[in-house]
Amino acid sequence: MHVGFLVTKTPGETGFKTFLNLVNLYVGRDEITIFFLGNGAYCARKGHKSGLSIKIIKNSRVKALRHDLTARGIRDDEVMEGVEIMQGYDEMVHEIMEEFDQVLSF
Repeated sequence: MHVGFLVTKTPGETGFKTFLNLVNLYVGRDEITIFFLGNGAYCARKGHKSGLSIKIIKNSRVKALRHDLTARGIRDDEVMEGVEIMQGYDEMVHEIMEEFDQVLSF
């Protein structure tokens, strides 16, 4: 099963801990893609204390949208290793519609 996680919360917001708990249930069992959207783009920044473990990053596809990163002043060289920068929402929507069995939003 391919599961997508749409993360719009920063680690300080309610719901982020729930996301971490849930993604840890899926990691290693299913194919996972995590999208950092809106304020969730802060989680893609190097050194950010998001709580994403190496296990989650290595066993998932992690993506952030360039527009959301730019809007928050995060340059490409500030994005943590393993995070793919997507060029636009259309790419994300196509992937969700064609490839995912389940999508969860936080």
